[in-house]
Amino acid sequence: MLPRIILTGCQIICADIVTADVTLSADAFIFITGIVYDPTEQPLADAAVVIYIIDNNMMPPMEKRLGVTFTVADGSYGMSLPRAKYKEYKLIAYSPG
Repeated sequence: MLPRIILTGCQIICADIVTADVTLSADAFIFITGIVYDPTEQPLADAAVVIYIIDNNMMPPMEKRLGVTFTVADGSYGMSLPRAKYKEYKLIAYSPG
């Protein structure tokens, strides 16, 4: 079973930015899934999740947008990302319209 990281709405709202350190598999691609909730802890359908990759080996660090995915009716999303050594991913969720 793969490890799960659960971030509550309170953690995200109170902190603005939440960092979670994980160790990824050695596969060429990784699959990330999650659920976006609204402030009342209800799953949020049609939210946009924007994915960035950050290269901290550059000064200043270079940030590049990889793409966007959207949540379905139960607030869940999933995406396949390239495994990138010594790089970080940043995901930002936006509520629908």
